[in-house]
Formats: sequence, C-alpha cells, structure tokens
Amino acid sequence: MPSRPILIHSAFAAVFAVIAIFAWATASGTTASWFSADLSSQAYAASLIGAVVVAIALATAAVSHLGRLEDARRSIALRIAEMPEADLLPTGEATLVTSEAIRMMPPSDEEVDDLLTTLATPVPGAPPGMEIEITGTLVEVSAALTAARTRKELMKALLIERARVEVAREAAAPSIAGPIVVALLFASAAGAMLPGSDAFAASHFQLNTALMLFLGYGWMFLVLWAVLALAMLTARSPLDGRDPVRSGKRRS
Repeated sequence: MPSRPILIHSAFAAVFAVIAIFAWATASGTTASWFSADLSSQAYAASLIGAVVVAIALATAAVSHLGRLEDARRSIALRIAEMPEADLLPTGEATLVTSEAIRMMPPSDEEVDDLLTTLATPVPGAPPGMEIEITGTLVEVSAALTAARTRKELMKALLIERARVEVAREAAAPSIAGPIVVALLFASAAGAMLPGSDAFAASHFQLNTALMLFLGYGWMFLVLWAVLALAMLTARSPLDGRDPVRSGKRRS
C-alpha cells in the first residue's frame, strides 16, 4: 500500500500538471501579450523570492527535525545499553525484534510464573527453619523476577519508541521533497524570465503568458503542499506494540 507522502506528492504533482497544461493551452491561443512588462517583472521577482524562501524554510525545518530525532535516538540507545537485558537482544544491524520475542527473553513470563509457583509450593517434611528460609528466598526471588519483568516492559517500550524515531528519520526527506522540487522549479522559471521580462517577454508573449498563469495559479497549491509537508514531517509514526522493531545492535 502506497505511503501517505507518496499519495500526497502524486496528487499535487497531478494538480501542477493540470495547471501547466491549462496555462499552455490558454497561452497558445493568444495573439498578444496579456501582461505588461512591469507586471511580469514584479510577478517574477516575487515568485523568485517566495520560492527560495519556501525551499529554505522546508529544508531548515527538516534539518532541525532530524537533529531532534538524532538526540532522541541517542538517548534511547543509552537507556537500552544500561539495561541488563540489552545483551540478550538479537544481534545484527537489520535484526527485527517483535513484542513476542521481548516477552520470551530470559526469564520469560512463563518461566517466571512456573518458578514462583514452584517456590510457593511447600516442601513435604521440611523442618520449620527451612520453611522460613524458603519464604525469605521466595520474597527476594519474587522481587527480582518482578523487576526483570518490569525491565522487559520498559525495553519493549524503548524499542518501539526507537522504531518510531527511525521511521521518522527515514521519512523526513521524502516528506518535504515534493514541494522543495516545485519551489526550485518556480525559482528557476522566475529567475530565467526576470532579466527578459521586457523585450524577451514581449517577443515571446505566449511563453510569458503561460508562465505567468502557471505561477499565478500554482502558488496557492505550493503553499498548501508545503504546509502538508511540514505536518507529515512532524507526524508520529503509527507503530504499535504488535509491530516488529529493529534491535539496533550491530554484530561485533
């Protein structure tokens, strides 16, 4: 199933293709310039500046977002490394760790329950002193096993959060690629036509008309696309506890 960025970028690409076809079809039927040299010059200058601002703003937002994600990734990695269960994770850079695998890490939940049941079962014919020792041992072992189970739950939460961070890092560039490309296209077209907005635009009035229509109708959709790209950039991954996550450990 296509990802959300691909669907959104494809939809906006289709919109801009329709605008381009409409602009050229309209301009090709003209017999004189629709726009004066002053108006063309102002429109190209505004489009050039605006497109550069949009591209820089999107790139800056992506870099800042990646920096925050990198800080989060390092923080999670440090917390995982401090846990005793970290050495029990499967090795390999691309190893996937499922929630079930985390649940079965030694001691597994089943082993914990069996051990607690065994320790709680009275030993036939045991002296009273031994029963007291067994009771004390049971309390200590129960506390240790409960702590181990709690750490496994924390490990699961950390790995799922780390997976979200990795997904967000991988999706950062694709989220903003579309509007940046179109913004640079706007800037290139406006920058190329700006010096010739007088004589060249007058002699090639159909090209000038087509570009003016394309920029004029396209700006609203470019701004909307940029806003949606920023929303996708900062959106959280929809991972849940049933999804496989990467262990993040490399084979030594």
